[in-house]
Formats: sequence, C-alpha cells, structure tokens
Amino acid sequence: MGLNQEQLSEKLNIKRSNIAAYEAKNVEPRLRTILDIAKVFDIELTTFLKVKLTESNLPSFNEDSKPGNKQSENSLSTVSEEELDKFIHKSMKIKKVLLGFKTFYKFKKNKLGTLTPENERIVFDIEIFLELMENLLSHNELIIKAMSTKHQFTSE
Repeated sequence: MGLNQEQLSEKLNIKRSNIAAYEAKNVEPRLRTILDIAKVFDIELTTFLKVKLTESNLPSFNEDSKPGNKQSENSLSTVSEEELDKFIHKSMKIKKVLLGFKTFYKFKKNKLGTLTPENERIVFDIEIFLELMENLLSHNELIIKAMSTKHQFTSE
C-alpha cells in the first residue's frame, strides 16, 4: 500500500517504534494488533498468519481487489453447494467450541479472585483471543450469507 512506518502506526493507533520492532523481529505483536494489521491490508487472517508474504505474493491494492467488486463476487460462483455445506458445518462446530471455551474461561476467571500482574496479562490475551475468534466467526457468517445468496441466484 506504500505506507511508511509512521502512516501504518497511525492506522493501527500504536507507536512507530512498535512497527520498527515488528519489522526487526525484536518483538511479536499482540493478537489485537495482528488482527488490526490484517484488516488494514485487507488480507485474510489465515493467509496473514500462515503464508510467508513476499513481494511476489502480496495482494495488489488496486480497486479490483477490494471486497464487493466484481472480481470478489465472481469467486463465489465457483463454490459448490457441498463446499458451502461443509463450510457452514465447520463454522457451527467452531462456534460451539468457542461458546464452551468462553463458559469455561468465565468460570475459571471468576475463581481467580484478585489478579496478579501476570494473570492480568494472561486474562487480557485470552480476551483478545476470544474477540479475534468472534470476529472470525462473524466474518464466516458474512461469507456464508454471500455464498448462500449467490447459490440462490444461480439455482433460480
């Protein structure tokens, strides 16, 4: 996107020195920052976390690649009904696991009582993780809705 460290730090609402530390691999960003970086660059979180990004495989940041444009809509037409059903099933399983984890986490957190500084950091990280998972699930729901709509129109 042609952003320098200062511009990126403003978009992420963090210090420029943090960006420099991430680039130098001196510091790992928090989960919240990772999510925000993926949003700023409009990169799927899975891709951002699992694929080593290089100049050759970075997404192009032109108008055609933005969500909602023809290019992204056309890719939905290649999804079969079976693939959609599998995606929905997996998303529902993830949602159930997350709900169970949240219930368990709430129970454990209530038993902790007074938090030590280290426990506060752990609680913060878990809450950011939960927020990240909820964001991913809401993203899945949008994808399901878009794919379902596309299938409705193609089957009529």
